[in-house]
Amino acid sequence: MFQKHEGGATMRIAIVDDIKEERAVLYGWLSNQLSKRNIPGDFVEFESGEEALLEEVILKGIDIFFLDIDLKEKNGIKIAEKIRENNSNAIIIFVSAMNDMIFDSLIVQPFYFIRKDNFDRDMKIACTLIQKYINKNHKIITFDLNGKKTSMQLSDIIYLESFLHEITIHTPFDDYKYSSTFNKMMSLINSTNIIRIQKSYAVNLFWVKEIYKEKLLLRNGVILKIGKKYRQDVLKQYKEYLLK
Repeated sequence: MFQKHEGGATMRIAIVDDIKEERAVLYGWLSNQLSKRNIPGDFVEFESGEEALLEEVILKGIDIFFLDIDLKEKNGIKIAEKIRENNSNAIIIFVSAMNDMIFDSLIVQPFYFIRKDNFDRDMKIACTLIQKYINKNHKIITFDLNGKKTSMQLSDIIYLESFLHEITIHTPFDDYKYSSTFNKMMSLINSTNIIRIQKSYAVNLFWVKEIYKEKLLLRNGVILKIGKKYRQDVLKQYKEYLLK
């Protein structure tokens, strides 16, 4: 998840490439493009995919991976599969001269594929798409939690659960209790990305993996029932979310 800072969200970015000079070029380009878009970023570099996979704790905190495919020890697509196991929500962007691997890379659902022989153009497009992604998924909300002002990224809210006048906010890090009615909480969040699926539950569409007729599966493995009167609206709003 994006880390919070005073001006918004800071992206944690990993660059995985076994050629030092190419890592430096990518770092310079990214720093420049993100700075122009007022997107702060923290960078970590890996010389190999094997080195990256040894740092599982780091992997789980990375938001975006820029990953070469032609790595010495292991194919970059195989590395991406392992990354997905540790960090299902990470953005994976391949940066490769192996243009014939574009279709093979789709197995890990990459965010984009930057061709090294078309680097400048593809990089600009990738950074523009990242900007749109942040605007869509990483709004920050602020509320009083136990008498203390607390800020939370919208994308960190997996789902909301209501019981009497207490809301449980489920996030990847912890569950937070908030005294409020469900309607007031939904008004505070004020996002079309978080929708009601039954009287006492609302989910963040960002975290939805699959939707069935009577239930949905979240990316963290939680299964929630969809109330009968909500089913049609849930399907409609999910389709609209995917088309944004």
